[in-house]
Amino acid sequence: MEANIKTPDAVDEKLLGLLERDARRPVMALARAVGLSRSAVQERLARLERDGIIAGYTLMRGGRKAAVSGTRAVLLVGIESRPCDTVIRLFKDWTEIKACYSVAGEFDAILLVDLASPEALGELRNRLAALSGVSAITTAPVLRTLVDRPSV
Repeated sequence: MEANIKTPDAVDEKLLGLLERDARRPVMALARAVGLSRSAVQERLARLERDGIIAGYTLMRGGRKAAVSGTRAVLLVGIESRPCDTVIRLFKDWTEIKACYSVAGEFDAILLVDLASPEALGELRNRLAALSGVSAITTAPVLRTLVDRPSV
């Protein structure tokens, strides 16, 4: 059965990002945001439910079925220009970035990202590296999730 799971495409990723921000967003609003008809979005949502990526109207990005084809990673980003917020503002709305933390130490930001594939991770790294002010990126792909508690 899992062999029929389709890797989420760019439109699916955009829908998932929108739902992560507002899980109660109406289907018509989702359709407008991604430029598809209401029925096309409903079909995509039904497929994402069937594939276990959306379960019980709770997004399961890190869940077992999502991990079959998805890639999660932690990126440590060094920023050479100050203030760091100026650079972070450039990428904070990218839907692949699920969390962005400003930290002290060797790096200036830690990003938690969910992507469709290792290739998409490489593309994201390239986009980050191309930003003025980004001086270093260290990537740590997640091999498996040992603890993943929902936020309260």
